[in-house]
Amino acid sequence: MKAGVFHASQDANSWLDPKVQKDEPIPVFKSLLQLFSENLTALSILFALLAGGFALWLYLRKRRVALVEESTEPEIDPYEEALGHIRELQDRRPQPQPKPFVFRLSEILRVYVEKLFKVPAMELTGEEFIREIMSHSFFRNRYEDLLREFVNRGDRVKYSEETPDQDEMKLLLDSALHFVKDTHQKLRDEQLAKGSVPQE
Repeated sequence: MKAGVFHASQDANSWLDPKVQKDEPIPVFKSLLQLFSENLTALSILFALLAGGFALWLYLRKRRVALVEESTEPEIDPYEEALGHIRELQDRRPQPQPKPFVFRLSEILRVYVEKLFKVPAMELTGEEFIREIMSHSFFRNRYEDLLREFVNRGDRVKYSEETPDQDEMKLLLDSALHFVKDTHQKLRDEQLAKGSVPQE
């Protein structure tokens, strides 16, 4: 009987133990380290997205700056470019051999036509070049004889065994120069007539 009382009193004492009765609330706030460790995956994904977004922004910004720089380069006037190249060829000392001279002169003329009139002149044979040019509205009833003569003379120099004299070279050079200057003047006159170019 005493043993039972002892157990009962011991149980009562344990219930009244101050440690058991003490109110210990669950902590509402977690430490920063605990929060970080619990959300490591989400934070890693967020960081990767932010880093990727920043890298994309830098790339697009750099590309836009490059495009702006590219577009601000001054466009070279085909007329000025052709005149400069013809004069350079004319003033070159020693004078180039006839074949390289005619190839270069022909190239200058074709590049001029291609840039100014958007005709694929560099890819065409002499005859195709003449046909293509004559189909353009600006060239209708203009320059056919001059261009045909230039192409025929040039082809003779480029593909024959004969060595042309200096007069032949000068004639080709003068033809190219006349063509460039005259087309430029006629285009300018047409634009002035339309009122799209201010008179100097």
